[in-house]
Amino acid sequence: MHTQNTVPTPVFRGTHVPPVSGPREGTGATGPLSWQRGPVATAAPDPAHGGTKPLTTEFAAPEPPAGAVCWVAAHGGAGATSLAAALGGTDVGTRWPDRARGEAGRMLIVARTHAAGIQAASTVLDALRTGNHPAGLDLLGVVLVADAPGRLPMALARRVRVLRSAVTVHHVPWIPSWRVGARTAHLPRQVVAVGRAVGLPGHDRRGA
Repeated sequence: MHTQNTVPTPVFRGTHVPPVSGPREGTGATGPLSWQRGPVATAAPDPAHGGTKPLTTEFAAPEPPAGAVCWVAAHGGAGATSLAAALGGTDVGTRWPDRARGEAGRMLIVARTHAAGIQAASTVLDALRTGNHPAGLDLLGVVLVADAPGRLPMALARRVRVLRSAVTVHHVPWIPSWRVGARTAHLPRQVVAVGRAVGLPGHDRRGA
């Protein structure tokens, strides 16, 4: 059994991660990502029966726009916010997209290219592989955002190849302006390519 602070070792079988499947019954969250669990039912006093009864609210979830995308950060500081600002889509942070809020099931996992970031991306992929996620999600790929200028060390490059064996991987180069929270006058071609691949046109090409 893994402790709360231990990231489980991901296991990849096959060449892709199943994009749509419901959560397994009786399966709890694994790894450090608390958003792997679904919503928890609440209850209110039921005087008539001397106990409690679940609170239920029925409503129609709004439909997301056609082609909408959610950016899921595998860890804090992954770059999901910058990508959402540059290309469009919804930054949902370190949780699964919530269809009840009208968020799109189409999603991209975002992580930095340092060792902890690649491990975090692997952990999210493993949750998808094992069905430990809400139903109705469609994984479009993983976006790895450079954590420093230059080429990746060989050890990290090997780990990226493992990710590529399981899912489509997009690369975003080091962008100095993003480090200080500023916009860039022209998006790098790699960023534009990510947007085109998932049907997002981008709107951050003129800078701040």
